[in-house]
Amino acid sequence: MKRLLIFLFLQIIFIQAANSAPLSEMIGQMLIVGFDGDNINSEGFKSSLNQIKDNKISGVIFFEYNIKDRESLKAMTEAIKQTKSKHKPFVSIDQEGGFVQRLNKRNGFKNYPSFEQVSKMSKNDASKIYDELSSELYDAGFNLNFTPCVDLALNEKSIISKNERSFSNDYKKVIDFSKIVINEHKKNKVITVLKHFPGHGSAIGDTHLGFVDATSNWDKKELRPYIELLKYYPNQMVMVAHTYNGNFDLKFPSSLSKRTIDFHLRDKIKFKGVVITDDLNMLAIKNNYKLDETVINAINAGVNILLFSNFKTPNSDLPDQIENIIVNAVNEGKIDKKTIIESYNKILKLKRNIK
Repeated sequence: MKRLLIFLFLQIIFIQAANSAPLSEMIGQMLIVGFDGDNINSEGFKSSLNQIKDNKISGVIFFEYNIKDRESLKAMTEAIKQTKSKHKPFVSIDQEGGFVQRLNKRNGFKNYPSFEQVSKMSKNDASKIYDELSSELYDAGFNLNFTPCVDLALNEKSIISKNERSFSNDYKKVIDFSKIVINEHKKNKVITVLKHFPGHGSAIGDTHLGFVDATSNWDKKELRPYIELLKYYPNQMVMVAHTYNGNFDLKFPSSLSKRTIDFHLRDKIKFKGVVITDDLNMLAIKNNYKLDETVINAINAGVNILLFSNFKTPNSDLPDQIENIIVNAVNEGKIDKKTIIESYNKILKLKRNIK
């Protein structure tokens, strides 16, 4: 009973502290942003470092163009971790294996097999692969990996199938192998992300390049990995796709859809953790929505973290621009401040897992 009372007391203190945090700080925790550069002296990296220190962003995402070699990468991730920011920063990456692996032989690391290739191996061999992959990530300084991809291989014309990014068209097999990915990362202190809700494996088209309509091909069994895996891993992060899916929302793509996130993911599947968008610089979003429309709609839909690769047209002022959009929206009643506070609380709870 005494321990329970202490726990409840600490929770109350935590909530009170979160509610009293400056709005700008709370907004900063809702942003993960990419940068231009591949060493600690790159202007883009130094700008991101200052933004972390000033609590303007929650963390950064590394792409292959940011990784020249092991030494330069380690210097950057160490610099991020040594930054005197109020909250531990996310140091994130996409490292699935196969088509999507930012660390690879080209920059001094190891190549790993695709999900499709791993699915043909024993579970024991799969465990060894993801133990090694996640251990390499942790040693390089990463604490967040945008994997596993739990999309089902339901359409051979989809980019998921073409790039071997699915374990199977059988959701049970996807669940089994995704558990291995998650467990091995967890053992090696790397947070993982289920993607791309509500399912990208049946859709034809690439949201990097433009609008993708998943309505006619989508199958409700694409939800099964989320339903089952989130029972085991309730603190898991979930990434929402940019696909348009009329089965959920007739107006907005999934990443900007309240019906998709708040109703289906939150209310029906009962997910209470952190929701992050896919890269909001993808043309499926950028070609169809202005920055303020994107930010406001995503937050009102139930998104907690906005992800921007910030690559093709690097913009060091992007965090300030987004902060201004959100502050103005709160002041004008377009975003409820309680929504920002709730996101902030969820993110800080997840960040307690950063070691």
